[in-house]
Amino acid sequence: MSTDGTIHARGIRKSFGYKTVLQNIDLDVASGEVCCIIGPSGSGKSTLLRCINGLETVDSGVLKVNGEDFGYYETDAAYHALSPKKLAAQRTRIGMVFQQFNLFPNMTAQENVMSGPVLVKGTDKKQAAKRAQELLASVGLGAFGDRYPAQLSGGQQQRVAIARSLAMDPEIMLFDEPTSALDPEKVGEVLAVMQDLARKGMTMVVVTHEMGFAREVSDTLLFMDEGVIVERGAPREVLASPKEPRTQAFLKQVL
Repeated sequence: MSTDGTIHARGIRKSFGYKTVLQNIDLDVASGEVCCIIGPSGSGKSTLLRCINGLETVDSGVLKVNGEDFGYYETDAAYHALSPKKLAAQRTRIGMVFQQFNLFPNMTAQENVMSGPVLVKGTDKKQAAKRAQELLASVGLGAFGDRYPAQLSGGQQQRVAIARSLAMDPEIMLFDEPTSALDPEKVGEVLAVMQDLARKGMTMVVVTHEMGFAREVSDTLLFMDEGVIVERGAPREVLASPKEPRTQAFLKQVL
């Protein structure tokens, strides 16, 4: 059975100096599953995503992404960091979309989407341009390929950022509060693109404060606080009748 598009974490710990940011995180995301993570700021949600895509290295625990030990290999019960080249190859299979769009301001929307395949994978420019046009059309921006980021709204820039991640043909997409920097009326257009990805069977882990999206689209909902997964379960159940007092207190504030 293929393990592409899966995430398996056991006992993940991560500290910055004296501050423990993640403690004993266990997480399983199946291929095609949508997992939403909610919780107060500073609870470790973004750090968990950054560990899953290799922007941060876990201090201890087991992390397998797409069925492979991620960021390290094991010999005779000792762990060794992967070479930068091998880690980069693992990371190409994971797309990540941030709060800030991080587009190259001097490139058009189409050039932004082409940049990864051309620079990282060595894809032929003509082929990459055709694929970029298809991806921009799939996020509702088929007519905007020649626009620069400054000529696009926040919602449009975020959709370009999603298309740019998809251009690398990832098996997993990670979203770190992708709508938090947007004007309220632009949030829906980004969530609609994400809903479409979920329908197509993309494995997704989404840190979000959009409770409606979490309720309707995710298969699993996690509530994190102080570096710990406090509660997990079916989204409707967790949101309607949370079991843990910390979850109850948080949802009382946000719902």
